[in-house]
Amino acid sequence: MTKKEWETVSSRVRVFLDYGIAETEWLEGSRMARFIAAVPFLAGCRKAMEISFTHLLVYLASWDDSTKELFYHKPTDDGDIYSRLFPILGFNGGNEETLRCCRELLALCMISGYRKDAEKDQELGKYNPLNAGAWDATALVEKLTESIEKRLTPEIAECYTIENALQGYWQD
Repeated sequence: MTKKEWETVSSRVRVFLDYGIAETEWLEGSRMARFIAAVPFLAGCRKAMEISFTHLLVYLASWDDSTKELFYHKPTDDGDIYSRLFPILGFNGGNEETLRCCRELLALCMISGYRKDAEKDQELGKYNPLNAGAWDATALVEKLTESIEKRLTPEIAECYTIENALQGYWQD
């Protein structure tokens, strides 16, 4: 994703969501937001701009107080590690190896976040697939990391890395 493409996508999203100064500054500094917006461009998808815009909107909606509960992990998501990520994983064409690597980076970040938040989630009574015993974080992290290492290109790593994902910060 070029700087111009990011500026086009992010400015349209900011206008649509009526972002002020604080939200704009956060968005411009968010590695995850930029990565989610970049995936269709990295993979060479048809309609990359439209997909980027849509995925970025969904990502930002998942943080808004009025909609975030729609995106919480539920027991029905346990059967597939990508289930919760489905709204930002729809693409029109594109290089499948690149898309797989990016999906796996997103899943690795999500699992790392569950690991990081496990104690807090338990105290709050918030569902966490690790606390429920539905997922084995160690095995998933190992499997995803091994697969990502085989597919990670310099272009993807410029946007997002295994180290970024392992921090588990979905809203960085």
